[in-house]
Amino acid sequence: MTEYVYIDISRIPRPLVDTAACRDDGEQKHIAFIGCAIVGIEQDSGEVQFPWPSPGELREELEKWLDYWSIPYRVDR
Repeated sequence: MTEYVYIDISRIPRPLVDTAACRDDGEQKHIAFIGCAIVGIEQDSGEVQFPWPSPGELREELEKWLDYWSIPYRVDR
């Protein structure tokens, strides 16, 4: 089963929001943050959804990035 990480946009530090790269493909709004290895999808709920990689290096990188910026997150299926 696929898991996702969710972060509240309002909890993302301003420097990351100001430098984020955004792209709207008509169906989804993609957002990429400096230093984050995974591109997220903006949700109508005011959150950003990232795929939660299976255990390994990519998951560790995402966790370290979230911890470095002190961004609270939750993991859901």
